[in-house]
Amino acid sequence: MDLLTIPGLTSDQQLILITWGLGGSFMVLLVAGMTNRVVIFADGNDLMWTVSVFLAPIMGFMIAGTLVPEGGEFENETAAIVVAGIGGVIGLGGCVMTFILSIKHNGLFLGIIIGIFKVVAALVVAVCAIGLLGKIFGKDTGSFSKRMMSAIVFGILLWMIQKLINGDEVYIRRAEITPT
Repeated sequence: MDLLTIPGLTSDQQLILITWGLGGSFMVLLVAGMTNRVVIFADGNDLMWTVSVFLAPIMGFMIAGTLVPEGGEFENETAAIVVAGIGGVIGLGGCVMTFILSIKHNGLFLGIIIGIFKVVAALVVAVCAIGLLGKIFGKDTGSFSKRMMSAIVFGILLWMIQKLINGDEVYIRRAEITPT
């Protein structure tokens, strides 16, 4: 017996409905953040904690990889394992801080939802940024127009991130709405 079954729908239809629901929720939170209804990133430090969720483990593994001698095995190098572990612990700490800051600025219920949104959005943006940078700077990426389009999309991503650092704007908006 499945926990999430909707009578009359196939499992594929249920999956599609769940995907649409999650995608719609993602868009609603994005719009709510960009219109200063909820705090997505209170400040640059909040953004950096979220970025560290993925950046710290990647950096840890990259550094650890340099500690493995050529022809050696990763799991046989204690220093590499320790460095990779430190990256993972910092990433986990970033995840915890992301949720703490989301709850601090938005309350428990909305904060948990926004924390999930931030972690998923950071993953999506990281993957998109890596792909777009590869298209912009790669040698075999195609024409100048394709590179320019990638640069424009990357610029839009950066603008959106900047727009989502909205703690001060949300607090000003809340102060204007709340009667004194």
